[in-house]
Amino acid sequence: MPIDKRIDIFSLLRNEGKLEKVIIFPGVSVENDPVEHTVDTTFLNPITIDALIRDVSSEALIWRYYGLIPSESKEILVEKQHTNLFRIGKKIKIRNNYYKTYRDESKGFAIKERGDYTVVILERKLID
Repeated sequence: MPIDKRIDIFSLLRNEGKLEKVIIFPGVSVENDPVEHTVDTTFLNPITIDALIRDVSSEALIWRYYGLIPSESKEILVEKQHTNLFRIGKKIKIRNNYYKTYRDESKGFAIKERGDYTVVILERKLID
């Protein structure tokens, strides 16, 4: 029986204490008035996951990623099983700040799936 020589990056990061708690608030949006396009969002129970959070400068965001990504954005690495949470999450709390998954109108969510993990770009929400 061959031994699997792949390294589980998240177990290493967890043992080193590099992972931080990320709280994801899934939500359901309902359009109340089709003329004025007023939307009410109902938040569901929050889900807590562990992720590697990296601060990325605005210059690096413009160079690496498509579109105009706002400053104070975060790049996080999560396990592949948590990818869909970022698609349905309306509000994401990291430390004391709130974020949302960056969405470009032409290309969709800024979620890049790699071999063992997923990279997600979050933009800062100004209103909690």
